[in-house]
Amino acid sequence: MVGANWRRISGPRKAIRIRRRAGKKFPEVPAEFDRQWQGEGPIRLMFQNEARLSRIADVLRCWCSKPLRPVCQAIMTQEDTYAYGAVSVLDGVLDTLILPRVNRACMPLFLDEMPARHSHDRIVMLIDDAG
Repeated sequence: MVGANWRRISGPRKAIRIRRRAGKKFPEVPAEFDRQWQGEGPIRLMFQNEARLSRIADVLRCWCSKPLRPVCQAIMTQEDTYAYGAVSVLDGVLDTLILPRVNRACMPLFLDEMPARHSHDRIVMLIDDAG
């Protein structure tokens, strides 16, 4: 194409431009929720994430005074606990729940707990879908 007045845009740049355009319309999104979702109370925007907390017991040194001999019993263990959390960006309220694992059975427990804690609000929660 001789004399064409266009510029080739690579894939990542195009994706970034699309995301930037969509981000500029974000103030319209809660207003649209408010119009379509009839209910009492304000809309509470929350961001959710989950994390694994581990404890691994290692064999360490043990000491005592000179005439005694230390006895160090070692039990190799690994324990995992999972923390679910959601934070409200407008007022900084953090809600957490500690559960034994991250799976399809535990996630609804967390999601059912949020309306119980914020009974007067309409909750919009952004979930990363990692767990």
